[in-house]
Amino acid sequence: MPGRASQLPTSRRRPAETAVSRHVARYLDHLALSAGRSANTLLAYQRDLASYIAFCTSRGITEPDKVDSQTVGEFVAGLTTAGLSPASMARALSAVKGFHRFLVWDEVTPSNPARSIKTPRLPRKLPGVLSVAHVRKLLTAVKESDPDGLRDRALLAVLYGCGLRASEVSGLLLGDVDFDEGFVRVRGKGNRERLVPFGPATAAPLTKYIDGPRLDTRLSRTPDQVFLNRLGRPLSRMSVWTIVRKAARLAGLERKVHPHTFRHSFATHLLLGGADLRSVQVMLGHQSVSTTQIYTHLDRARLAEVHRRHHPLESGPGTPPDRA
Repeated sequence: MPGRASQLPTSRRRPAETAVSRHVARYLDHLALSAGRSANTLLAYQRDLASYIAFCTSRGITEPDKVDSQTVGEFVAGLTTAGLSPASMARALSAVKGFHRFLVWDEVTPSNPARSIKTPRLPRKLPGVLSVAHVRKLLTAVKESDPDGLRDRALLAVLYGCGLRASEVSGLLLGDVDFDEGFVRVRGKGNRERLVPFGPATAAPLTKYIDGPRLDTRLSRTPDQVFLNRLGRPLSRMSVWTIVRKAARLAGLERKVHPHTFRHSFATHLLLGGADLRSVQVMLGHQSVSTTQIYTHLDRARLAEVHRRHHPLESGPGTPPDRA
């Protein structure tokens, strides 16, 4: 039985340069310069397209206009045989489709052979959410008796109070925080900016940190980032993860807690409190409301209660009378 390497060529096989590979290099340059993709996405696309180049080469296809829908379909089938997850398959197909769209846009080929290939359906993964009680316990578990504690408490407050991603909170600049108006300016995916409001529960620890340990950081190369490490350098995303895990241990939470848990909890608690989906979408920075809708399943108990109280036939005693 042939091994996986023979079923699906990868970038390790280093195929010789072809017209396809040269155009892939141009496409990746295009993404890096103009499309606003993150570094992680670019690396993933580079790996996926390296596999695609090797696959085409193994079938004697070296020119982009020789690729047809059958070629792309066989490539996707090879991903399945190689045991890739649906998410990895969807990303690889997205890279290939984008590459061929680029070739059409650049007038290299007349049509996109990947257009008709269906993207694998991804299982809908439900986000983990903390209860309000657990959020309070986690926030108060961090003691503000030293500079690190003040910073960590402020960082956790911003994660939950504004629903930020780890990369967004680590990249937050001093000039992005407007205490007078109660807003932070956030640079999210694709370098898209959004304004997110915050209240006193976030402002108090954030002010205490910025006016205290953050102000005392007097290194010659002090950056503009809000959250700094002991050397006065910006916190990395991994440092944010470490701070969250440490706080969860201090709070005695057995479940896994990560920065995105705060983001999921932020969205869910807003919806449970009566916020509309569109407002939550804007605060999270989702381009499509369909992305935000994953949180609505968590609101079933509230919806059932609203239905019970207000439906004209299902409502119990003490509810408003029937309306004409």
